[in-house]
Amino acid sequence: MKAPRLVASIATVAISLALTTVPASANEAPVIDYCAKKTTGKFRSITEGACTKKERSLGAGPIVRGETHPNALVPQFKARYEAAKMAAKKKGHTLAITSGYRSLERQEMLYQRAIKRHGSAAEASKWVLPPEKSNHPWGIAIDINYGVGGTKGKKAAAWLEKNGYLYGLCRRYENEWWHFEPLVAPGQQCPVMEPYAS
Repeated sequence: MKAPRLVASIATVAISLALTTVPASANEAPVIDYCAKKTTGKFRSITEGACTKKERSLGAGPIVRGETHPNALVPQFKARYEAAKMAAKKKGHTLAITSGYRSLERQEMLYQRAIKRHGSAAEASKWVLPPEKSNHPWGIAIDINYGVGGTKGKKAAAWLEKNGYLYGLCRRYENEWWHFEPLVAPGQQCPVMEPYAS
């Protein structure tokens, strides 16, 4: 007889606590930007104002294609990379962009070369996308340490794969250890990798 009353009392207390507890995030202002120190890559979120002159703005969301093709990496994407590069350096890793922004013509040339190498457009697209599908001509894709740095270069890219989400950078494809894109807001977990580009 005592056990059912105890269970009922605990349930009543739990329900009343659940109804009166306000989530901590309900009163918090939304993050409007993430700011990273230029010298260390250490970042903070802000809910008002702007980043200081000693910081880079990383943005508060994923970076997506613009309305027109740029002629370089999107500045906020480059800022995310630079912040991650500084943080990696503090941990003893060297990150280098070996391919970033590509013109539509260069992307087409690389795609045609891949078709010759792999024998078909379908197989080539697993490694090099055609210009209309690739994010390189949109300035929102980078290849890190591909063909440089040997084992140390791959370890540095592995560091970015593990820690890049802090800066909103994600490895996108399982078959390309070197390819990163700004798929999430800084601090959000990266999506599951796709097996390959397609």
